[in-house]
Amino acid sequence: MREVIKQLETRDLEILNLIHKQDMITKKNLQALTGMTLTTLNRVMKNLKDKRLIMEIGISESTGGRKAVEYSVAKTGIYVIGVDISRTYVRIIVSNLKLNILAKEEFFMDDSFSPEKTIEKIMHMLEQKLTELSIEKSEVLGIGVGTVGPLNREKGIMLNPKNFFNESWNNVYLKDMLESKISIPCFIDNGANTAVLSEYLFGEGKNLKNIVYIHCGIGIRSAVITDGSIIRTINDSEDAFAHMIVDLNGEKCICGNNGCIESYSSIKALIRRFNLSANMINNEEVKEEEYKKILNLAMQNNKFAKEVINTGAETLGVGLANLAKLLNPQLIILCGPLVNNYELYYKTAIKTFYKNNCLNNEVVFSKGGKFKEDAIAIGSALMVIEKYLNIRRG
Repeated sequence: MREVIKQLETRDLEILNLIHKQDMITKKNLQALTGMTLTTLNRVMKNLKDKRLIMEIGISESTGGRKAVEYSVAKTGIYVIGVDISRTYVRIIVSNLKLNILAKEEFFMDDSFSPEKTIEKIMHMLEQKLTELSIEKSEVLGIGVGTVGPLNREKGIMLNPKNFFNESWNNVYLKDMLESKISIPCFIDNGANTAVLSEYLFGEGKNLKNIVYIHCGIGIRSAVITDGSIIRTINDSEDAFAHMIVDLNGEKCICGNNGCIESYSSIKALIRRFNLSANMINNEEVKEEEYKKILNLAMQNNKFAKEVINTGAETLGVGLANLAKLLNPQLIILCGPLVNNYELYYKTAIKTFYKNNCLNNEVVFSKGGKFKEDAIAIGSALMVIEKYLNIRRG
């Protein structure tokens, strides 16, 4: 199927792309969107149907005349894989061209998970899922990977990501490692970018021009789409927003500056600040993988826990207000472990945003977006489809 799509002409790709984005659409609407003559459109549609890339899905509601057939992309015969490699977990999905999830699997990583061990586990899971679903490798368009930057995106190399439990994650030739194991094309991007792509095209950002995606976890990861294009940072890193300075005399950050959002609002920062405060009265430290202890203590009105979480959320809110002044987003999606597991963190960040929104930017907030914790993996699968349909989004 990879070769079938590669051999499609420009008009074929245009129609296939429109049907994919619209989910269900009639010939009349396709004509209106493309300006093609009916003769040309019929020829293109027949070609796509013969290649089993599209199918008739139903009949549209009548407006007084003859009912029209609606078309959609094929549900079977062509598939994509999305992989979300975070600092602490890996999530894998197998989906069809409609982005219906057919299988999902995940595992958590500790300091024993080197790149090699992680790739081996991913490959084992993928082989197992493809066998269970009776999917041939030739039917898989590709594997999309959303991971932690900075990256050499073209070569598929993770350069020197911070805060992995295992220190060997440095200059990892991820694309080559995956392709050599499974012989399926692999595409790699910053995970926040794949997530914002999924929300922009098929999620809560659909039909909007400017949206922001912020993932609050071990670090603060972010992505932005403006007028249909992903705003790319140096080396496709995900932490440009995280290292926005909000206090010149603030906490020392891992980047070398003082007062960055990351040094207050991430899980790593909350744990460090809590341990410094709590150790004034006891010597029991909380480790990174035990961050929920701090959230639970905050829910029980523990003074130190509430203080560090509130400060982190307020700092995030100030940063969001600054970002809104620069980019004027219509939608900001907040997600990640801190947002998902502690409601007050989410609410405090938004409250602080509005307190500092001096330009009165009209922004809608979403907790998790449409795809929640699957956004990076779904967006990674979508990235593969976009590559084949030749959609350029930065």
